[in-house]
Amino acid sequence: MKQITLILASPPYSGQDLDTVIGIAEAALQRGHRVAVVGSGDGTYSFLKGQRASGVPNAEKAFSNLIERGVQADV
Repeated sequence: MKQITLILASPPYSGQDLDTVIGIAEAALQRGHRVAVVGSGDGTYSFLKGQRASGVPNAEKAFSNLIERGVQADV
């Protein structure tokens, strides 16, 4: 088992960075690794509650699910 730390510094709905971090975190969990996601700068907005974006993956739900599965989130 390895420790994988991902840094998210982009706002949640400005490109594919959020999708990439979520995908890598999910794949690492499935393989039994420990995962931490660090929100930095505009990336901290990915962890806010009450987001209402439409037509894109919901960052709040995705991170809530990952945290329930053991991902450590630091902002």
